[in-house]
Amino acid sequence: MSNISYNLSMWGDSVLRGVVLDEKRGRYTTLKNRDMEISLENMGIQVSNCSRFGYTAPRAKNLLLHTLEDGYHCDAVMLEYGGNDCDFNWAEVAANPDADHFPNTSLEEFENCYTQMIEALQKQNIQPILLTLPPLDAVRYLNWITRNGLNRDSILKWLGDVYRIYRFHERYSIAVSHLAKRYGCPLLDIRDAFLSHPDCSQLMCADGIHPNEKGHQVMDKAMLQFVGQIC
Repeated sequence: MSNISYNLSMWGDSVLRGVVLDEKRGRYTTLKNRDMEISLENMGIQVSNCSRFGYTAPRAKNLLLHTLEDGYHCDAVMLEYGGNDCDFNWAEVAANPDADHFPNTSLEEFENCYTQMIEALQKQNIQPILLTLPPLDAVRYLNWITRNGLNRDSILKWLGDVYRIYRFHERYSIAVSHLAKRYGCPLLDIRDAFLSHPDCSQLMCADGIHPNEKGHQVMDKAMLQFVGQIC
């Protein structure tokens, strides 16, 4: 194994954590012994994964800023958020489809949180690396959120069409791309890696939002190529 010469910390949600849906058991599990992390260490890159299930940009920002205040020693931090930020309280939507409903994190607040994290990292001479979001499968996701009895027709009434879920999710990914350009941050375009696949649906779990094992293989390949170029 190569001597460690570069420390990379991953901050994200369940996607970057490697969480997948175990369809047989009907619950989430985390992929173990990922070849990507082993390969990075063989390249002299020490990886620490600080990603947490369910995290949004505001929660991540508060934790990251506190961590930096205490002293944080690494060369680069990957940031991957947005999937939980752009989500809605679907029970409330189903109960009242004629009302206005808002995401967990508004796009404006999402961008502001990312801005604070990027600027705080750069101030500490830590390289922020931004990741776009893997595309969700809108039909699968709607099926997933209504599997336990939420009124599908009511949710569709509020949405207008099922692909509004996809478009809303995409806006947060686009915002990340814009922030990377604005602050001169390296951008790992995971979304493009998925969209270049002949059939994205083969890369997603039954819930429509988490990459499956094949999807994580696509992510890992893109990540290895990308990190090898910038480190």
